[in-house]
Amino acid sequence: WRISWWSKKKEKEKKAAPSPAYNKSENEKKYYEEENNRLRIEKGKIQKKLDKVELILQKEKEADISILNIQEEDRQRIARDLHDTSLQNLAHLVHKIELSSLFIDQDPLRAKLELAAVNKNLREVIDEIRETIFDLRPMSFDDLGLKESFERLFFKLKQTNSSIDIKYDMDEIDCNNDLILMTIFRIVQECCLNAIKHSGGNLLEISMKKKDKFFEVSIRDNGQGFDMEEVKQTKQNHFGLKVMKERVELLGGMFHMKSLIGQGTTINFTIPNENLERNAEDEY
Repeated sequence: WRISWWSKKKEKEKKAAPSPAYNKSENEKKYYEEENNRLRIEKGKIQKKLDKVELILQKEKEADISILNIQEEDRQRIARDLHDTSLQNLAHLVHKIELSSLFIDQDPLRAKLELAAVNKNLREVIDEIRETIFDLRPMSFDDLGLKESFERLFFKLKQTNSSIDIKYDMDEIDCNNDLILMTIFRIVQECCLNAIKHSGGNLLEISMKKKDKFFEVSIRDNGQGFDMEEVKQTKQNHFGLKVMKERVELLGGMFHMKSLIGQGTTINFTIPNENLERNAEDEY
């Protein structure tokens, strides 16, 4: 009886115990599930990195297009300025010289007067060409720095526009990146010229401050202002706003404009300074 009972007990235990093959199959299944989960997680991480790379490439492509647009618009502006001023004046002077050559034997006095007028006009053309060169790159920018270049610009604007009052508050800007300094100069210059030409105001206030991580610039006029929504709906932004905004954003900055009819226009923009660029490189 005892032997029979013991045999039955062992037989039950044998049936209840899992077989080695069964244990092996369960372990393999668990291993593969864990491995699949790990691979899915790794795949997700890789996909996120690929998305970031694609976004960076897309931004670089857009930046390249923006740079080409800015360069092309600058070329068109320079070509238009030269054609409308210097080129036409030089063509007019050629005709005057030809006319003087006809009078030189018949009427020397008139020929002399014509040549005197040509001499005066030539000096004006030289001044116009100097203006164009100054627009391309102010000579004082290399010799004296940014603040002195602005002071000369404002002095010159006051001379040619006596009705405008220009007030400015500027820090000494020291930056090894000439592109940043030139961008600041270009935008402020463009804003001042636009305000004088279009705003109808008599006051310009310019502020330029150097913060720890960026340069902060503000230009405000007391002119007639304009409707911001109307500007946004037009295909081509007024006063070169699109070009100015693109210039700032290409340097990692922010551009903001506020204008109300009858209350003037204010343009603010910030551009990271060289310290911020160096920190970003270190972190990278």
